[in-house]
Amino acid sequence: MKKLSFILHILSRYRCVIVILLGVVLVGFVGENSYMAHLRHQNTMNQLREEIADYENQCQDCMEKRNLLETDIETVKEVARERYFMKAANEDVFIIEE
Repeated sequence: MKKLSFILHILSRYRCVIVILLGVVLVGFVGENSYMAHLRHQNTMNQLREEIADYENQCQDCMEKRNLLETDIETVKEVARERYFMKAANEDVFIIEE
């Protein structure tokens, strides 16, 4: 009984501190809107922004290649020979597989 009385005395004496600590723990670590969840979401957003930048760079490269294919006949010939193994009338094609 003495221990319970002592614990209740401490809780009543430091109730403001306990409530503040409990609030900090709840806001910081527990729940969907906690600070830890905020940090996880921020990390995910940064990763997604990096992916977006990579995809934009890939898109830009593809647009440049497409423009080259539309305007430069030598590029068309090069792609036809490399990818589709096409040849001119007076050429022989040798395919080397690695």
